[in-house]
Amino acid sequence: MSLSGTPLNETLIALHQILPKFQQENKLQKVQCVVLNQLRDRGIKAIAGAKDNIGYWEWSSDYDKIDDSKEFWKGVAYANPSLGKTVRVENIREAMNDQPEVFRTEVLCQWVTNLASAIPPEKWLACGEDDLKLNEDESTWFGIDLSPDRKFASLVAAQKMSDDRFFVKLLHTWHNPTSVDDLAIANDIAPYLRKYPCEIVAYSKRTASAVAARMIPAGVPIQDIDGNLYSQACDEFLGAVTSKRLRHCNQEDFTLGVNSAAKLVIGDGGWVIGRRASGANVTSAVAAALCTHYATRPITDMDIMVI
Repeated sequence: MSLSGTPLNETLIALHQILPKFQQENKLQKVQCVVLNQLRDRGIKAIAGAKDNIGYWEWSSDYDKIDDSKEFWKGVAYANPSLGKTVRVENIREAMNDQPEVFRTEVLCQWVTNLASAIPPEKWLACGEDDLKLNEDESTWFGIDLSPDRKFASLVAAQKMSDDRFFVKLLHTWHNPTSVDDLAIANDIAPYLRKYPCEIVAYSKRTASAVAARMIPAGVPIQDIDGNLYSQACDEFLGAVTSKRLRHCNQEDFTLGVNSAAKLVIGDGGWVIGRRASGANVTSAVAAALCTHYATRPITDMDIMVI
């Protein structure tokens, strides 16, 4: 199938044809290529009224769903001006069987956060409920994660709901252009631990050991989740989202973090949310996976028999 002119095709051409030729002709050992997302952001802000001389035009679908509706095909026509001429409707229908992120980029010319999403964006969206709030009397599991460059950090909390459902909420985020302060993070976490009954604070030794060390003297129950256990937590997070057992309250920053999370395949069939592979701040997604590990554990009742 040939659908030339879309962002993905142009990227592949640049990657496999233009850049190697440029590298060879100029006798360069290394060439860096940057996708200019910031220019697009500037253009959108200018359209919204920001003072900027930049101009931005985009041929893309304005319809969010992938279905067979009239609105969907109208969006396809927006993204493919040659529809019915060099681009055939039959080819579009065949491409609808591809991964949603690939179809949105390749056919609808929409900008997606990640082509290898760990969590399907449409599944995450379906788990949203606007009026959800944490209960100050309910047992709470916390997850804390820092980015590999230590510029970002997120705290997520999880509580059980009725039946086998549970609720996750992004409580706090940190950002520092150089490095976040582990002492400040520990101090900021403390009020949440006093407000909600804390069962555990889950973290990764790879990223949050310094923060965890600050909480140990205060008697905070902490548990590291790494290796195979982290892979299991990511699986549990994905399963809870796709089954709609997980609920969230449609926080914009939370959704951005989850949609940016990339699936990193490890071993024979395993996978994790790749912090570096995602190329973005996914600390909220990782923190959600960590506390999901505890929120999805079965509740067991123990009867004490005295003989």
